[in-house]
Amino acid sequence: MPVRSLLRREESYALHALLLLAEEPGLSAAEIAAKLKAPPAFMAKVLSKLAKAGLVESRVGRTGGVWLRVPPEEITLLEVMESLSGPVAVDLCATLKRCPTEEKRGFCYLKPNLVRMNQEIRKTLASLTLKDILPETTKTA
Repeated sequence: MPVRSLLRREESYALHALLLLAEEPGLSAAEIAAKLKAPPAFMAKVLSKLAKAGLVESRVGRTGGVWLRVPPEEITLLEVMESLSGPVAVDLCATLKRCPTEEKRGFCYLKPNLVRMNQEIRKTLASLTLKDILPETTKTA
């Protein structure tokens, strides 16, 4: 059976692009796409979303390229994921006041566990920054 990723493709590309920019600021969108072996048009779309979220900026001219607008220690994985795809949840059931099972049966054994998992996953993603992921040599640079 094939593996299913919890990260969407654009979220994965975004995280990789941000880490790359932390190490090599000022790369062009085309250079980022080439280094990550990503489709250039798709990478441009991802970078556009990151720019709208205020995480990167594009500069034109001789010193142009894409730059982080926020220090790596201030960019959490949760922020990146939600800036691309919206709120993170294991299952929508956990986000509803009353899930379909509760509506039908009056209770749901699964929902409290999904709520707890959502809270733990969100807490973990919110506590992990780009700086935490970068190698030590980059962190001190």
